[in-house]
Amino acid sequence: MYCAGTDLIRQMEKESVAGGVPEYELMRRAGIQAARWINDRFPDAARVVILCGGGNNGGDALVAAACLRHREVIIYSTKEKSAFSGCAACAVQDLPEKIPFIVRKTLSEADFFSGDIIVDGLLGIGFCGKELRSDVQSFIKAANSSDLPVISLDLPSGINADTGEAAVNGAVRAHTTLTFGRPKSGLFTGDGAQLRGGLRILDIGLTDVAGTAGREIFSNFEAEKIVPRHRLDVHKNSRGKVAVWAGSAKYPGAAVLCSHGALKAGAGMVRCASEADLSSRLCQAVIFEQLSPGGIPEDIFSVSDVLICGCGWGNTGSVAALRAVLDFPGKVVLDADALNFIAGHPEVWQKRDDVIITPHPKEAERLLLGFGMALSESRIKNAVMLASETGAVTLLKGRDTVVASPDGRAVTIAAGNPLLATAGSGDVLAGVIGAQAAQGLSAVDAAMLGAYVHGIAAERADGILTADELPGIISHIMVKLQNNRII
Repeated sequence: MYCAGTDLIRQMEKESVAGGVPEYELMRRAGIQAARWINDRFPDAARVVILCGGGNNGGDALVAAACLRHREVIIYSTKEKSAFSGCAACAVQDLPEKIPFIVRKTLSEADFFSGDIIVDGLLGIGFCGKELRSDVQSFIKAANSSDLPVISLDLPSGINADTGEAAVNGAVRAHTTLTFGRPKSGLFTGDGAQLRGGLRILDIGLTDVAGTAGREIFSNFEAEKIVPRHRLDVHKNSRGKVAVWAGSAKYPGAAVLCSHGALKAGAGMVRCASEADLSSRLCQAVIFEQLSPGGIPEDIFSVSDVLICGCGWGNTGSVAALRAVLDFPGKVVLDADALNFIAGHPEVWQKRDDVIITPHPKEAERLLLGFGMALSESRIKNAVMLASETGAVTLLKGRDTVVASPDGRAVTIAAGNPLLATAGSGDVLAGVIGAQAAQGLSAVDAAMLGAYVHGIAAERADGILTADELPGIISHIMVKLQNNRII
């Protein structure tokens, strides 16, 4: 799915209406979908507070308010009911009388209580000014100061949907943005990229129209389409066999995290080879082989569909090891110290199909320099250059992870948060990607889905996250995707 600017979104809405979908029906779909997500994600919220402006974004919020299942829902509006017009006026008319509708010109932290969820329906894609009105500014300042989760509808209020630029006197800092139809361009640039929080794309049935393609995004839409689903007669071999060659005496945990990540992400069988003694650390489902120093686990290569290597290798990499990896007949996932070794020995590298490399920014810099390329300020350009030079699908970790393929395609992953900045997180990611590849996904699809599921797991974490907890959360995310449940 590609990002869209306001002109394209309005054209899609216009075409939808011309095709027979009433404009108010589009608003109803947006509000209903938003309410479904909030009901599922925050079922135990003590109260939902709707912040409502007088435009169509406010109308979306009013529809959502009517569909929430929470015991208490309250609306703070910047406009009287009589000031709403068009579809938003229809939403006012359909609002249940039991929901308090309070008109205010100012708000403060005292208007929110512990346990509240805030829904931001103040400003939508129509905002393109530099400065907020005083009432909207007050609402936004109070919401941001509350430290409560704020769910923004379509985009955080105060953000320009095209440029991502925030108003000079404030913009909403969202916990999650629920955007309708297409991701807005401004959610991935400027202030919008920093303030959007998590992102979900909600389908409201907009008619797709031809338009200039923006940045390509991998979201819940794409994840639901490509996630591996299995027949009832599936068995462990048909779900894929993963070999993990990882860990060392200094970093034994990397092999454990990678192996468990692969199992919990759906691999049918995982074999782990390491110089470290992991016999008491791996779960019983992982088949373990301890290697002698400098050993190469060629015996497990022939019985595996995917090889993951490099996690926690330390300085144990060698030319012989890299050549053995590149001779592996199935898909290969290279991470961490394998990448550092390649950066120092680019002459050994051989382009081949079905290889995925997963560098973090510093590892990407080493690889670029190792292959004689200049580092760019653009993460997307760096990923594309690496993919082109190495011939490998390149997953560049970090904020808005990028997956690039050798043909020049670059996709931004719409998932993840700072909780992933923890030791071992990347080891789990390598395992998750390997599991998707083992279940039959192409290298690029495995990289995109693995990164997405990994990021969503962090968004669904309850409290500070450790890498040890990630595989368990990931297993729940995979099942939700496979059953088309809300994530």
